[in-house]
Amino acid sequence: MPSQAHVAKYLLETGIRIQGSKLYADRVAVSHSQVAAALGKDKRIVTSTVRTIENSPRLQSIYSKLKPSCNLIEVAPEMGWGIIEITLSDPALPGILGKVTTAIGETGVSIRQIIGEDPVFTMGTIFIITESVLPGFCLEKLRDIDGVVKITLH
Repeated sequence: MPSQAHVAKYLLETGIRIQGSKLYADRVAVSHSQVAAALGKDKRIVTSTVRTIENSPRLQSIYSKLKPSCNLIEVAPEMGWGIIEITLSDPALPGILGKVTTAIGETGVSIRQIIGEDPVFTMGTIFIITESVLPGFCLEKLRDIDGVVKITLH
């Protein structure tokens, strides 16, 4: 059902876990009504999604272990950090992340965080938060890496 898929995707992306028919963001309980309101759905859709997940041993083993994680993208500008968005032709291409981080490391700029958007949900995109804005020559090196389709600075 598309509505349940939407709820399940939201729980997965936000790291809200299911434990005993209840929802948690780390140790904080989140009501089915709150999730429904966030998604513009009826509470019954959330409840039925939780029930569906609990009735599947495979899904339950996944959703019972989720944890939210800190995403620094929104606060990076406030901290004076750089943000690079890199779109990849094939996110499964071996070694691409290593080549990207090596190119950045050679500039002497520290990486604060790397966030990879799951290609199941989006195009193969990685966001790299750096201690400072990268010099232009590094951006050129990044563009030359096989598999890098586009670079966007934020």
